[in-house]
Amino acid sequence: MSSKESCPVVNIPCNLGKRHGITAAWFTEDKISVTAYSNKLLQSVNNRPPVNAPVKVTHLAPTFILDEPILRSLVSECSNVFLNLQVVKSSSPAASIDYLKISRTYRSAIRACLEKLEDLITNTKPRDLEQYQNYVTIFYSVEYIWHLVEILIVDSNSATAVVPNLLEWVQYHFPTANRMATELLQQGRDVDSNEEYWGVVKGLIIQGQIQVARALLRLHTKSEMVCFEVAEQILQTMPIYSAYGGLSVPKFKSQWQYWSANARSKIDAGILAAEPDLEEIVKLVVGDRQTWTEQCRYATSWFEYFPGYLFYTESTCKYYELGTFANTWLSQCISTGGMNATYKYLDKIILSVMENNLPQVLHNIQNICDNKWFLTHLVDLLYHCGQLTLSTGGTEDQDAEKLFRESLLYDFGTLLMSRNASLWEVGLDYLEFSSTEGLGAREALLARIPIRNEKQALKLISAAKKNNFPAVESEICKVLVKRNLANRLYGNALE
Repeated sequence: MSSKESCPVVNIPCNLGKRHGITAAWFTEDKISVTAYSNKLLQSVNNRPPVNAPVKVTHLAPTFILDEPILRSLVSECSNVFLNLQVVKSSSPAASIDYLKISRTYRSAIRACLEKLEDLITNTKPRDLEQYQNYVTIFYSVEYIWHLVEILIVDSNSATAVVPNLLEWVQYHFPTANRMATELLQQGRDVDSNEEYWGVVKGLIIQGQIQVARALLRLHTKSEMVCFEVAEQILQTMPIYSAYGGLSVPKFKSQWQYWSANARSKIDAGILAAEPDLEEIVKLVVGDRQTWTEQCRYATSWFEYFPGYLFYTESTCKYYELGTFANTWLSQCISTGGMNATYKYLDKIILSVMENNLPQVLHNIQNICDNKWFLTHLVDLLYHCGQLTLSTGGTEDQDAEKLFRESLLYDFGTLLMSRNASLWEVGLDYLEFSSTEGLGAREALLARIPIRNEKQALKLISAAKKNNFPAVESEICKVLVKRNLANRLYGNALE
């Protein structure tokens, strides 16, 4: 069911490897060492043929994409959000924090980053186009997943009813129908002459936008015909469930069944047969399975139409029920050969979120090529809002969530300080809130940052003073003195 994801091919210049095979082993957590000679071809070191050529060792590591200026600004902006959350949480543990607002702030930064990347793509050279398109694909996936986790897990009200939030989610990420509906409504009468008219109305219905769809139907030139009036009456009287509407679930379902039976009787009577498109719309509204299955063929992903299907069939669905419905719908879509007959990695993560399988979600997110930026920030947010659940209940893993968060902060902070000379200050902040090892790593990594100019050196000295690292401060000063003496800047050396 899973499709092959595109992976980069790395060519290793090694003639010995061509003749005798290669061996690979983990060097660090995210780095692999590759050398000549295969363990399968040569079972013993004694059997290795004598070769005068040197044996090279090649280290393979994921691409560090955060060097890109636009992504670097995303890291800097979100580090401020991260830092503010840590400061508030550590200074006032009992303080009431709006985690939903913090999550939206993160998403807002991601959206701004995507818009900048898309602007860059329109003006970029062809040789760099694929690289930026990959960045857009990565962070669109991040935005999809983050938004879904936000409405299902971070939002404390998600336990009541999830369908309204899912409809909002799908409307946000698939805005074509809404955008085209706005254009049609601005035209006024005779909008049905537009060849996109019925497609837009169906798109609105599929996304649960009943009121906008009704407005477009009223602009149809045949809107005064009996079939249109009947369809309007069906849409107008459709019961809509609200967790805060004061209506119990059994009472709502009773109303829905009565309304649905009435609507189906009109379909069976052929009242809507004069307008096949209108009849299809009403069939969608009453949750006709065959009609919805046929629509799957036109979806770009399995989850695009899923919230709408729930809206018309199981609008009282709770989060704990969502996984069952999602799997049923997915099987239904795959059986039609829809979604271009593919099941992508993003689809897998979305399904895991809907199944409330958080450990699997986090495991899959680790494979997104964003240098674990997404995983680190999402885990930190879930940890603070009390929604990070990884332990199985045993005494040995009671601190699993805390240790997992700290390890991610340590890895991400270390990555920033060791791989990018302009993000070391941000890396310091992440290490400050990681484990005890992270606090120790700050001093060691700060001393290893290459000094490019005096301005940077002064920043490093200031950071060393602020964090009480006298040895680092002294080492940087020694480097500056030697450099100034070599350049015959004796006055600067004396300072």
